[in-house]
Amino acid sequence: MKTFLIQIITFGALLGLSDVGVFSMADGSTDAMYLKFSTPQQSSLILGTSREAQGIKPEYLHQILDRDDVFNYAFQLPSSPYGEVYLNSISKKLKPNSKSGFFILDVNPWTLSIKINSKTRLETFSEEDNFQENTNFDNRNPNIEYLVESFVSSYKQIIINKYRKGNYQTVFVEDDGWLNITLEEDANSREIRTQDKILNYHNKLKQIEGISDYRMAYLIKTIKYLQGYGQIYLVRIPVIQDMLDIENDLMPDFNKQLDQLSEAFAEPYINMMTFNSKYTFTDGNQLDVRSGQQFSQDLANIIIEFQE
Repeated sequence: MKTFLIQIITFGALLGLSDVGVFSMADGSTDAMYLKFSTPQQSSLILGTSREAQGIKPEYLHQILDRDDVFNYAFQLPSSPYGEVYLNSISKKLKPNSKSGFFILDVNPWTLSIKINSKTRLETFSEEDNFQENTNFDNRNPNIEYLVESFVSSYKQIIINKYRKGNYQTVFVEDDGWLNITLEEDANSREIRTQDKILNYHNKLKQIEGISDYRMAYLIKTIKYLQGYGQIYLVRIPVIQDMLDIENDLMPDFNKQLDQLSEAFAEPYINMMTFNSKYTFTDGNQLDVRSGQQFSQDLANIIIEFQE
């Protein structure tokens, strides 16, 4: 019996050591979120959903704005709409002594919309009990808490993903937080993704009932919180016209509301939607890599005008 227990303990210890070894290999290739939770606290943040995660590359902001401290802390729509969960995560990622920070906040109708449960008629919150809410430590490397609690694949996938970096259908988060997704770029693949995305958002529209008082209140709380740390820019990233038409159906007066919010808090609202024909997209919703670079430069040049 004693020998058996020793064997069990030894086996368990070896398994634990193997997991630790795998955890030490986790990096930007692990998934679309891990690196953002395994980097130090930051003084300047890009905040929002996948449009921002893929569409704004800090490297190009740095070149034009003469900064070196901007980190992309945007995720995806289900996990980072404005609310208590995202604000708590932001507060953990932000350096407490930052006073000259720089913040870009993604604003679009989806991040502020109310989704109602068809049976209970109550507002639902997609970010509840997800990786952001379940990660208490946002700045540890390796972040074992995230890998144990929130990494959805088997741990061997950490190794597989590391060696698949750059292949089609893979993601890689750069050290500055920018999400680089490698997709097929041929016109047919792009068109299929776009049609699927448009259909998906048409279906989303059926589940949403306008603007959420809760989301808007937390956008305001986020603005007020960040005002103590630096300059804020509210930014609407462009999408294709078909997607914009859906957003206009959802919130026809969205730009008017954001103009009023901008005026109330003396923080610029930069509506880049008027330039949507200038850019190309992976699926009609997210800018592709080349357009993301161009958009980042264009946005930085507009921001400079506000700083003069």
